[in-house]
Amino acid sequence: MNIDREIIKDTSLILISFHKLVNFHNYAGIILGTEEKQFAIYGCASMDTSFKKSEDLWEEEHTRPLTHDILNFILTGFDISVARVVITDYKDNIFYSRLFLEQKRGDRLSILDIDARPSDSIPLAIKYQAPILCVKSIFDETIPYED
Repeated sequence: MNIDREIIKDTSLILISFHKLVNFHNYAGIILGTEEKQFAIYGCASMDTSFKKSEDLWEEEHTRPLTHDILNFILTGFDISVARVVITDYKDNIFYSRLFLEQKRGDRLSILDIDARPSDSIPLAIKYQAPILCVKSIFDETIPYED
């Protein structure tokens, strides 16, 4: 378990939401933000496979399970929930995020903090209706997305 307490300690976080997924010829973008400001996290075009219709993705029938299906089976099987996703950093045109998972066993609460790509962690946050947060300084530095 890799808990980077310095990321969260004494850091202002902003609650953001998923607005939409945009597809371009060679890449895709996840549009996130607040009512006042949205920004894009860009990635390879295949990113939309794990993200496309993320609410519907979980109900679609496939001949073989997708990676997100397998992860969902594991989380459900071990009674683990997605607590939140935090976008923690932006370096060299790459966003970094942490995926926080929780498992309750009686009076004991286990929390797991995982380094995860936003393109992997955000669909899980949507599936589990978990909050998506962003470090305020990172949010403030993002370039606003406009249609």
